[in-house]
Amino acid sequence: MLGNKNINDSNHLQIAGCDVVELAQTMGTPLYVYDEDLIRDNIQEYKQSFQENYPHFSLAYAGKAFLCSALCSLLDKEGWWVDVVSGGEYYLASAAGFPVERIIFHGNNKTPEERRLVLQGGVGRWVVDNEVELNFLLEEASSYTSYRVPLFFRLIPGVDPHTHQYITTGKIDSKFGLPLGEAENVILKALQSEDLEVKGLHCHIGSQIDQIDPFLKAAEIMLQFMADFRKKYDFVFQELDLGGGLGVPYLDEEKGRFPSFHFYVRAICEKVKSVCDELSYPLPHLYIEPGRSVVNTAGSTIYRVGSVKEIPGVKKYVAVDGGMADNPRPILYGAKYQARIGNRVIGKKERVSVVGKCCESGDVLIEEIELPSPSPGDILVVEATGAYNHSMASNYNLIPRPGVVFLRGGKPELVVRPENWYDLVRRDIIPGKNKEV
Repeated sequence: MLGNKNINDSNHLQIAGCDVVELAQTMGTPLYVYDEDLIRDNIQEYKQSFQENYPHFSLAYAGKAFLCSALCSLLDKEGWWVDVVSGGEYYLASAAGFPVERIIFHGNNKTPEERRLVLQGGVGRWVVDNEVELNFLLEEASSYTSYRVPLFFRLIPGVDPHTHQYITTGKIDSKFGLPLGEAENVILKALQSEDLEVKGLHCHIGSQIDQIDPFLKAAEIMLQFMADFRKKYDFVFQELDLGGGLGVPYLDEEKGRFPSFHFYVRAICEKVKSVCDELSYPLPHLYIEPGRSVVNTAGSTIYRVGSVKEIPGVKKYVAVDGGMADNPRPILYGAKYQARIGNRVIGKKERVSVVGKCCESGDVLIEEIELPSPSPGDILVVEATGAYNHSMASNYNLIPRPGVVFLRGGKPELVVRPENWYDLVRRDIIPGKNKEV
């Protein structure tokens, strides 16, 4: 099993000391649940690994993986930064009281409304993705701010991490970032502005990466650019953000496939130190932006089995009360998941297909899995759903989105309420009456 799970005397699955059957009864299903202690452990492991290997660093959590006010509060207490990729993520974090001076603002097409919101509210680092965006900043910064906007420039290092094509972002052909050959002139333009302050460079080569070498190659390319820029223009970038992308297991058989947090951090730090020494470049303040690896294994989704349909000699379909609306990753990326029957973990197994309730033939959560003879009313727990499930959930088929519960010390805490029927229609305008429903 992935994460902090065990089986109690009633043959029920427990997560962080909480019986999933009781959680389903009291909180309803579908339900996202997170082991808060495991999230804290992951946060601490990253922090300690850096403390042992590098003199000055900052850790920024990638909010797109999963974001809510409770998580922002936890990250704030741990001294982390948060990177956001939209005005909505920025608004949530700032509304939750997260310090804006520790927010990194990303995005390849920041809208006028988003730019105004962040410029007026304040930001720790603004990541410039392209020259058009810089031109907007040159025009708008003085109107909305009384401070110099601290900038990172996102570059394309040209590294292929050999992950899924939809989550590869560091190759030359990418919608994100400035090609190395164009970046120089764009950065020079920013250096001439009194409203902007160039702090450093940023790159992100992709997600769910299972090897160290692509990260090290990206670091080397970025540092070489920084050294070349200094030789030409006598300007030293004080900071370097290498993004995130470290992969984590989704299945038991994937345990050991991915580098540990400590190995990943140590390898990057050693590479940065060795390249800087070789280039006689001062060690930059180093940032990384882990997201999935912080929360994914800590999260699970609890469903209730509804219909069970067997086609003799073909397949048995086990349908749950959720599906692609709360977990679109299988239909988007072909993502693989594993599951347990929460109220009967140990038992004689049979091969089944776990499907959702959406009106789509492709709404399949797990194509094939062996489970103890699922029946209507059973509690099904899909593991490793902590990243990109809640954040990518939709109301397709007008299905309410699940709530989120944090588990700590055997006690559950509702941190995001589940949607209700009214939430689905509250923005509708009644025709001819010019008022909301």
